[in-house]
Parts: sequence; structure tokens; C-alpha cells
Amino acid sequence: MRVAVPDRPGALAALAGAIGEQGGDIQAVEVVDHAQGEALDDLVVWIDGPERLRALVACVDELDGFRLVHAGPSRGHPGDAVTRVAMGLGALLDTSMTEDHALVTLVGGLLRADSAEMLPAEDAPRADAKTLVLPFADRVLVARRDYRFTET
Repeated sequence: MRVAVPDRPGALAALAGAIGEQGGDIQAVEVVDHAQGEALDDLVVWIDGPERLRALVACVDELDGFRLVHAGPSRGHPGDAVTRVAMGLGALLDTSMTEDHALVTLVGGLLRADSAEMLPAEDAPRADAKTLVLPFADRVLVARRDYRFTET
């Protein structure tokens, strides 16, 4: 689940308590972004069935100052990018993946981009907080997501 959390001491603990009260087991947490008094957190939560999930969603919706952005099936634990890199590099080395496809897959996956594509340099869009443009020779890799990229 992705939750916008008030960026103040104890807020994450309040969210964790609400998840625990509904029978959820937090397996991973990643702070995705923080700005303007709000943190955007991704949590991998194991919950037993759709009824408990509905109760958890309702509980989070009732927390003052919190905003549930998304709740749904996991796309994997934060940090398992190492596995994606290893598989992608293996496919690149055994030539089952082209260089462009490998760059799009690996970099897009590592950056958790909603979309990534390779374009001719002359077709590059303007970079902004949610659009990253990376040069590769005469091409650019354009990665986009619904939350901002950080300087790191």
C-alpha cells in the first residue's frame, strides 16, 4: 500500500498500529518521498483476505491527516531491485535482450518508473520532477512516474 503520512514524529507508528489492529503484518517499509509536511510511504503488508483488506483500507481512511494513495497486490518488496538487476544483466549477457530493452528494463525497474522508453535525443522531452531524461549516446532514456524523482 502507498500512504501519504504526516511528516511528524510518531505518524508512522500510528499507521503501523492501525495496520496491526486490523490483523496486518508489515513486511517492508520504504519512504518514497517527503515534501511539504507529508511523507509518501510504500508498505508491504500481509493481510488475510479481501474482507480484512477492506477493513484496513477503511481504518487508514479514518486516520486524521493520512491519505491512502493505493492499496493492491504487491509488486514485490522494496529492495528486491537486486534480483531484477541480476536477471536483467543475465538476459543482456546471454543476448536474449537487446541493449535498449535492457536499459529500459533495468533503469526503469530500479527507479520504479511507471513508464520508461528509449527515444532519439532530438525527441527528448523536458525533464521535470516526475520525468527523468538520461542520455545514452545519440538516444535518451525517458523515465516517468507519478511521484517525483529525488536528487539521489
